[in-house]
Formats: sequence, structure tokens, C-alpha cells
Amino acid sequence: MSNDECVLEVVVFTVKEEYVAKMPGIRNGLRAALKDFSGLIELDTVSPLDGGRIFADIAKWDTLENAMAAAKAFESGDERFQPYMEAIEELKFMGHFKP
Repeated sequence: MSNDECVLEVVVFTVKEEYVAKMPGIRNGLRAALKDFSGLIELDTVSPLDGGRIFADIAKWDTLENAMAAAKAFESGDERFQPYMEAIEELKFMGHFKP
């Protein structure tokens, strides 16, 4: 699949102070949860260099429909995302893009 055929989902969020050090493990759980959904190609996660609390995740999906299915599951409180949801203090941005 070429980059022209995929969808990038970009999520920027603030993590609660007490969860910052736990984010590597929480993100491993996120990665496992996303594998339950069709179409995930890749998940890249980035962390702040300054020790801050703003993080970003970039997921590559095969279609917008598959990206939206996972997003809707998250928004509806799907228990597979519970640890990740608990860690998030504020969703700053979420959007879908074509590479």
C-alpha cells in the first residue's frame, strides 16, 4: 500500500501529571487495543523532550472508515482504551490527514 492510499490520524493530548512516567506501558496497552481493529498499519508515538505533559500519537490506517471505527470505539468508552483514557487530561487535537 502506498502512502497515497492510507490515512494518518494525529492525536495531541495532555497527560495527567501522575501518569507521565507510566505512558510507555499505557501506550503498549493502546497498541494492543488498536490491533483488535481492522486496518491499523502503524502507530508512532512521540513524547515531549522538555519533560512536559503534551504527547502525540500518529496512527497510519488503511482507510478513513477503519480509522473512524477505532476513534468511535474510543469516544464511546470502549474498555480496551480505559487505561489510556484515564491518563488523558485534555484532548488538544485529533484529525485525519492524507500523507
